[in-house]
Amino acid sequence: MSRKFACLYLAVALLVSSIWIASADERDTIQQEVQYSAAVEALDAAGLTSRSSNVLPSGEGLALALELGLPEEETISLSQLPTEALKTSQAQEDAARRKQADTAAAAADAAAKEAARQSLLSEYDGVQLTEAVRLRSAADNDTATSLTIDSGKVARLNDYQDGWYQVTFGQSTGYIPAEYAQPVHYADYEGTSATNTVREELIAYAYTYLGTPYVYGGSSYSGTDCSGFTMAVFAKFGYSLSHGASDQYYTATSVSSEERQAGDLVFFDTFGGISHVGIYLGGGQFIHASSSGGVKVNSLYESYYAACYLGAGRILP
Repeated sequence: MSRKFACLYLAVALLVSSIWIASADERDTIQQEVQYSAAVEALDAAGLTSRSSNVLPSGEGLALALELGLPEEETISLSQLPTEALKTSQAQEDAARRKQADTAAAAADAAAKEAARQSLLSEYDGVQLTEAVRLRSAADNDTATSLTIDSGKVARLNDYQDGWYQVTFGQSTGYIPAEYAQPVHYADYEGTSATNTVREELIAYAYTYLGTPYVYGGSSYSGTDCSGFTMAVFAKFGYSLSHGASDQYYTATSVSSEERQAGDLVFFDTFGGISHVGIYLGGGQFIHASSSGGVKVNSLYESYYAACYLGAGRILP
């Protein structure tokens, strides 16, 4: 009898235990659903996601947390999710405000720079070099050209951008660092040596030899031959040429008639080979030391010189 009673007691105990466990599971489920509902309400109130009511009940709460920017490796309990989501929302709002402030500051800085640029360009149309500077083809230090503008020279001011002046000097346009120049009124210097390029100064100096007698082997005002004349003129500006038309021809960089500029050398075959040289003045004119009249100016289009013209060569940048 006692054995049957024991078995019966054991069965009843198992049944009660099952009912209690099922009840506990149900209580946990209800509690979880309450927590989900609280999280849903908090997220919806913050306007964080339109998917919250679908995501949380389906057991994807952590996926939503990750979607809101929580670290992938971080784990949180469901009850913490609303708080963490609101923290993330606040952080996002703070970041947005900082970005907006940075954008406004950048816009104000750009406006101030543009106002300063416009003020500079409205007041000045030239810059004077405070030291010799290589002209750049772009507003950076890596694009230096072969043209050096000497200290004291004045160039036309075209524009200003981030510490660089865009200028035109002679026939060349480019950029120079603003730290090596000061703004000026170009008209105050126009027509003076300050605005003359090396080419213009070289030509002006070549004219000082007009009327110098022809002396074979000479290279001075007392008397000069053709290559002695060009050698002396270029030496004045720091360029060393050999005393001989042929040597000068091979030293110079060949340029076409379309590319030819004032200050370039012009070469002729007057009695076999490269036998005569002069300095081009522009407009078809050149200055040279002629055996029939000393230093004088002639035209490339005169029949004699047109027939024996060989081409032009460049020494100056």
